[in-house]
Amino acid sequence: MEKEKLIENFKLSLEQKYNAVCFDIDGTLTIKNSKKIDERAIQMIADLLKRKIPIVFITGRGETGLDDLKKDIYYTLRSKYSINNREFRKIYVLTNDGARLFYTVNGDNDILKNNIYISTNQELNELKIFDNNIIQFLKINSLQKVCEITYSFDKTKKIILNVRLVLKSKDERIFELLFNGVNAIIRRNNLNNICISRGIYKDKTVIQIGTARKEFAIEKAEEIIGIPKSSMIRIGDCGDLQGNDYSMLNCSQGYSVDKTSGKIDSCFPIIDDEGKILKGIDATLYLIKKAKILPTICLEHAMETNYVKEYAKVEKCMNLGKNQRISNYNNIVNKKFGSVDGIYGLYDKCSGSVKIPMYEWNCIEDYNPLKLFWNTTESYMNYAMFDNDSILLRGSKVYYYFLANRFHDEMTDKDITSKSMVNEWLNNNLKFFNDALIALKNMEKIEDANDSKMVLGMIDNIRNELLILLNQQLVRNVEKNLLINLNSETLSKILYKIYYCLIEVNQLMKKISFDIDYKINVKEINFLLQKAILITRDFQIHFNKESEKENYSKEFRVYREIDNFAENFITCDLIIKKDLNIFNKGICGVCYGGLELPIIIKSIDDRISDVSILKFNKNVTGYTKKQSLELRFFDIFKAGGIELLEINKQKNYILLDDNLLTGKTMQLAISTFYDIGINVEKIAVVRYPGVNRVSQMFLPNHGAIDYRCFFDFIEGLYFPSPYSWRDSYSTDIYEDSLGIFDLNRRKILECLVKNGDFSKNSEVLYIKKKVKHES
Repeated sequence: MEKEKLIENFKLSLEQKYNAVCFDIDGTLTIKNSKKIDERAIQMIADLLKRKIPIVFITGRGETGLDDLKKDIYYTLRSKYSINNREFRKIYVLTNDGARLFYTVNGDNDILKNNIYISTNQELNELKIFDNNIIQFLKINSLQKVCEITYSFDKTKKIILNVRLVLKSKDERIFELLFNGVNAIIRRNNLNNICISRGIYKDKTVIQIGTARKEFAIEKAEEIIGIPKSSMIRIGDCGDLQGNDYSMLNCSQGYSVDKTSGKIDSCFPIIDDEGKILKGIDATLYLIKKAKILPTICLEHAMETNYVKEYAKVEKCMNLGKNQRISNYNNIVNKKFGSVDGIYGLYDKCSGSVKIPMYEWNCIEDYNPLKLFWNTTESYMNYAMFDNDSILLRGSKVYYYFLANRFHDEMTDKDITSKSMVNEWLNNNLKFFNDALIALKNMEKIEDANDSKMVLGMIDNIRNELLILLNQQLVRNVEKNLLINLNSETLSKILYKIYYCLIEVNQLMKKISFDIDYKINVKEINFLLQKAILITRDFQIHFNKESEKENYSKEFRVYREIDNFAENFITCDLIIKKDLNIFNKGICGVCYGGLELPIIIKSIDDRISDVSILKFNKNVTGYTKKQSLELRFFDIFKAGGIELLEINKQKNYILLDDNLLTGKTMQLAISTFYDIGINVEKIAVVRYPGVNRVSQMFLPNHGAIDYRCFFDFIEGLYFPSPYSWRDSYSTDIYEDSLGIFDLNRRKILECLVKNGDFSKNSEVLYIKKKVKHES
């Protein structure tokens, strides 16, 4: 019965997800009865490093042993498995049973050169006292001939880190005499921080006395690496009560490949599918294959002080390097549109809207059909609006309709979108498309830069409507987790039409914005507008057949906080240029922010056949719910399951999102793909949070991005996220003392206020009152 319970607990222990691996070395990774690390273990280590998994080696050895470890694995990992410097940074070594942690600094070619002490000065002083006493004990009891004392030193500081009593005799009575003597010295001198363990070295019994407790050292290593507490799987070989691995394996994430403690809920033996207990390196390899080990980009327990300094250095590097990467795009835009500000002379930096400076706008002839279409003072519909120095080709009747019109309840802080509002928005879009067709009838050629911008603004509005419709089709069933290949032939007709029209929209926006020789074809624009009209009518018919809901705010996104086609396109284009084999991979956007990115990539390289969207259900999505989920135990099949539509599990996938803040959304996506059995090769993100948002990252149950994954596992990151700095006077955990979190949203709300077209019960009026109050 006890064995059955042990097997049951062993299987349950493997249900949690691990983000790092801690290996003892001797007996765990080595060939039987040898100090040499098994070649299969080196291959396993290489595989873990390629998968971005941090590895911690913990050993009773000191610096000499560290040098031996480096010799054993470094050359083979480098030459045979092509492990690079960045991947070597995932290796950490706890020497002297955890007294010191060795690691590699970013940019340092000499691996494992740096170290910090885990043991305190008080603990090390107690070891000195013990050393003086044990020498006397051996003399008094005439044990020098049967017991050799060896030491592990800090070579630089000459500090004793371990005292080892190596028995030359196998007589158990001598061991008992020594072991009891060691304990007597510790009690008599109140050496409360001294640790004793028993091990075997070269077939000799060793009593090791040190300052470090392996379990504490591993917890400290988790904190330094930044992974969630207890998310490091621990593997050793001496898990018996007196064994030197007992303290680290005495937990639900501890596994022994040889001696165990005999408990049924910790220090598990490795049991194969047939119930056989495995030993040594064979057991280690089996366990690593069975355990759920995946990379983490979301650090839930990092040390904030160290994090801020290192993150600031990384952000500085990103700012220095990104301009070089996007300079070619800026030069094209400047040449095509007579600008000096590159992409931000064409697309507004805050809102992402196509823009025309006021001085340019006033130079355009008033009878220009395109100007008449956009003119906010004379047109029946408000398709555009002014900010302080430009006209933005997005307006309150179409692009920002829900923001300007949905009901905002100040008492409950809830926003309500009714079915009638959705229908009015759809009708406004239909009028927009028809008015655009009329305006284009009187345009024979589109050659002027401002005319090109006005046409580009039309297409940008088509893009917005189609993305909102696509999102609605994906999220309307709030109970389902969904992973859907948009290239699937079994898509619903409406989804199929929206997807392929979006590909055309993105291709056209790319050509107008970044193809220097492209000339706008009016017939091509007309054809796209007519498609948008048919899709909108078809959608409206189906939508009105469905039963009415009280609130559609979750389905029809009121506002896309970062919606800059240029930034999205540049990121996708650079990802493709960096990865020449991308057409053989799966591309998946994480809904909602990453909805458009895989479609943009498809529009650039049509060879890509797996263009997918991952959507979470209501129990996973939503900012507050997401932060409360415990990553270690998140399992998509226990979170409502997931519906797959023509997903190729054999391909490596790239996950895409528009923005990172805490990294938790993307971590849940990585975990989901792991559960399904799909390898995530890397993730790509358009925008990164600045160091100004670190205080939010370190809120309870949140997380901070692992900047060590930037440019390696996390690519993109060319543009900053538009979030405010939360000052010390703020009473809200997210907003600053002015009530601002998203700077872009605030700008748009203020523009809507100044342009004067919004509902009396909308969020816009609330902001207007607030702005007046602040002034």
